[in-house]
Amino acid sequence: MILLLEDNDLDAELMIHQLAESLPATPIRRVHDKRSYIEALGSDDVCLVVCDFSLPDIDGWEALLIAVAEKPEVPFIFVSGVIGEDLAVKALKAGATDYVLKQRLDRLGAAARRAMSEAEDRRARRLAEDALRDSEARFRALADSAPALIWETDAAGAVTFVNRHFEVMFGQSSDAMLGAGWHRIIYPPDLPMMRATFDKAIRDAAAFEQEARAVDANGRLRWLDCRAVPRVDHAGQFQGLTGINVDVTDAKLARDELEHMVLARTAELMQTNERLLDEMRQRADAEAARTRVEEQLRQAQKMEAFGQLTGGVAHDFNNFLTVILGNLETLERQLAEESGKPHDPHRVALALQHAKQGAQRAAALTQRLLAFARRQPLQPRRIDVNTLIAATAEILTRTLGEHVDLRSDLQADVWPIHVDPHMMESALLNLAVNARDAMPGGGEIVIETRNVVFDGRPPCPIDVAPGDYVRVSIRDTGTGIAPEILEKVFEPFFTTKDVGVGTGLGLSQVYGFVKQSGGHVAIDSTVGVGTAVHLHLPRYTGVEAQAGEGSADAALPAAKGEAILVVEDDEAVRAHSAAVLAELGYTVHQACDAASALQCLRAHPEIALLFTDVGLPKGFNGPDLAEAARRARPGLRVLYTSGYAEGRLTHGGQLPPGVALIPKPFTYTELARRVRTILDDGGFARDGAAPMESAADSGPTFGQDALYRHPADSAAAQTAPVAPAVLPAQTAQPAQPAQPAQAAQSASTTRTSTVLLVEDDELVRMLTTDALTGYGFEVVEADTAKAALASMKSGGIGAAIVDLGLPDMPGSELVRRLAQEHPGLPIIVASGYGAIDVGNDMPAGARLSFVQKPYELERLRTMLHDAGLTAAPGALS
Repeated sequence: MILLLEDNDLDAELMIHQLAESLPATPIRRVHDKRSYIEALGSDDVCLVVCDFSLPDIDGWEALLIAVAEKPEVPFIFVSGVIGEDLAVKALKAGATDYVLKQRLDRLGAAARRAMSEAEDRRARRLAEDALRDSEARFRALADSAPALIWETDAAGAVTFVNRHFEVMFGQSSDAMLGAGWHRIIYPPDLPMMRATFDKAIRDAAAFEQEARAVDANGRLRWLDCRAVPRVDHAGQFQGLTGINVDVTDAKLARDELEHMVLARTAELMQTNERLLDEMRQRADAEAARTRVEEQLRQAQKMEAFGQLTGGVAHDFNNFLTVILGNLETLERQLAEESGKPHDPHRVALALQHAKQGAQRAAALTQRLLAFARRQPLQPRRIDVNTLIAATAEILTRTLGEHVDLRSDLQADVWPIHVDPHMMESALLNLAVNARDAMPGGGEIVIETRNVVFDGRPPCPIDVAPGDYVRVSIRDTGTGIAPEILEKVFEPFFTTKDVGVGTGLGLSQVYGFVKQSGGHVAIDSTVGVGTAVHLHLPRYTGVEAQAGEGSADAALPAAKGEAILVVEDDEAVRAHSAAVLAELGYTVHQACDAASALQCLRAHPEIALLFTDVGLPKGFNGPDLAEAARRARPGLRVLYTSGYAEGRLTHGGQLPPGVALIPKPFTYTELARRVRTILDDGGFARDGAAPMESAADSGPTFGQDALYRHPADSAAAQTAPVAPAVLPAQTAQPAQPAQPAQAAQSASTTRTSTVLLVEDDELVRMLTTDALTGYGFEVVEADTAKAALASMKSGGIGAAIVDLGLPDMPGSELVRRLAQEHPGLPIIVASGYGAIDVGNDMPAGARLSFVQKPYELERLRTMLHDAGLTAAPGALS
């Protein structure tokens, strides 16, 4: 916008005409007094001021001074009819751009164009100068911050710029380096070479690279890697060199040192070359020795792991054998004809029942050993996990004790799963007992079920196939597990419990079962807060008919005239199986191997069922025999039996469709029902669909038997009461530590000596109590160390029998306390482990004797007599 200050209308019109002709695109604003002039001058778009010199309330000088102060960059033109040459010169010096006489207004347009053009040139030049100064400032800041020496010269080779690093390194000001000042920092012997290189680069306008030494501010020599490139202007004219000098002293010294070391090492290698072959032989010998030591260490670790396994298994099996042998001794005494005494039918039945339970528990242990190795043939069924959890609630509540609050949080519409129900029950009990052991002062256990979907994306575990799963979680409020231990909890034999309390198989069994079922196990824990174990089991989407529950007391199915071939290489097992089947009314043929079995099948076409062991001798196993037999007899039914079938019959622990298996050991009832089911349902031989098993066919459950009440990793769980259907009412109650057990003999029998029996295994405790009372001793039972110490305070104890494996305290510690608090007390230490060790800190004079499980009950009586205890007269002999 052109601002026109003119009070005369006619003159203003003429000036506007001239300006509009010359600058048609520029708007013009006319003002005629001081106030409107100052107001208009404040506008941002004023590009030219045209002012009359003589005005009513403001003269031209004042208007010029205001414009110079407010808009110094805007050109100012005077227009006057009275201004003289002197006044015009004065106006130009004061800041006016030009002046035009009113008599020559035709010059106003050209003067305006020229003034605006010059103003634009000045603005452009000022912007360029500002940009140049900014660029120079940025370059200097960048150069000064660089850890190198940066410099520039002119075309003649005189240094025109150095960064401040010159001053830092050499103690010379920037001005001192200008021109040829750099000569004074170069190490004199290197100066001629450096000057020659530099002069040639200036002369040829070329780049150069050169190493030279310089003397820093401390008088030390510095190696500089000097590099420069030519600098040219827009026309390609050489303007000088731009260079950078990098301090490479450390690298140079390191390289020199390395070269020195290489030379020294080379000399050393040459001197020791004659010993090289000998050294290589020594190293080879050392490597061989290390390999031998590593192999010995691995073997030692294997033996240690094997020792842990055999120790724990031996302890449990010796308990079972104690029960079995002890009850067989009772039967032997009761049924001995030479005793002249009538046998007690109740005691005979009870001894048979207890011996059977001991055998069943031993069988359960072998199944758990196979489970942790994922070698257990599973017999899965479609189950509702909520129903299974509810069914096990009673046994869980009794096992966990009153100090543990058991709750459930079950999703109502939880999906069905396809698992072995008995292994699932065993896993739940294992985890619940572990949770209880983590809460010695009591707490809460929550069993939770949820439907979950894994889509293969995090947080889905990497080893889990995408799909639908049911998550069963067991949470506790216990002590928690430290992170360094959490990684090991699923390792076989790993346990944090004392020796004699756990075998380290509990969680391994759970892990093996879940993996074998196609699932995943996860565990999370916080020390001081609690632990949660999550079992992810695949959803079952198939359709499977639910078999009716068989009654344990229902009549056993009898034979219908069928013939059965029993193939078993173990003569005793073969004879037992044949006898059972014959007792059921079947015609039984026997064979010890596959060859004789095939001969028997050809000779007896009436054989309807092949009952064969999986593992047979002479390289022809049970499945091979069945395949050969079915080629000749397509309709032949087959029932397998085995104590270990992995690899020969099962695949990943799963029985193929159409395969029937009864695991060893099996009972009379199980064999009878299984044989009858297969003979009545010909599906195995025709369509490959395995018939459904009832609960009674599949073995005892928690509520039916004591078979699964001992998780492998929790000896404490062995104190769980036996189900009422198993034991008579008077023996099914938990032991009372302060009350003597009732003798099997008449209440009138006189007792002269009292024995404290400390044993956590209920069947072993009951058996030993029954035998000792029969011998005439009074027995006080205790299933924990705490109960034993409480019983001792009551007095009257003549001797103690202590098992080393106790749930609340190491048995050796209890033995030490009894010997210390009751000097002279005879103590018989019993253990199912291979070696009995009670430590070296026993009190002097402690009366200790030792007995290894399984022990003969008669030996206990002898040891008590040797200890000075006298049985009541009239006791069993």
